[in-house]
Amino acid sequence: MNTIIRTLPQLRQTQNEAWIYGMIVVGVALALAFLVSIMINWRSNRRDFMYRRIWFIILGLVFPVAYWIYNTEAVVPKIQNSGFQNMFKTTNLYVLFGSIIVYTAVGLLLMFCFRNSKFGSILGKKRN
Repeated sequence: MNTIIRTLPQLRQTQNEAWIYGMIVVGVALALAFLVSIMINWRSNRRDFMYRRIWFIILGLVFPVAYWIYNTEAVVPKIQNSGFQNMFKTTNLYVLFGSIIVYTAVGLLLMFCFRNSKFGSILGKKRN
């Protein structure tokens, strides 16, 4: 995005792009969390799910925050009108919280679906 944003339709398009790319970031973070959980070996002390859980949380926070910082540093300066900047900053904050919520919800859903896998073990020990 190399254009300067001057009109309301341009701002609306930029806001929509922020939501779309935010959900793409969530998908990438979930895929990476799934791969990291697969790469962590089963341990004999059965505390391996804690390592997977820690990585799940870290990835779920780092990716959305990194995208929020990108939007703040790269997109907001290209918006000329200060009112439009505030509108985009609000959208950017909503995208941040929405990304974290969607990452957590879809991640939990996948964990329940793949309960017997390494990714499903993030939830903790399974009841018999």
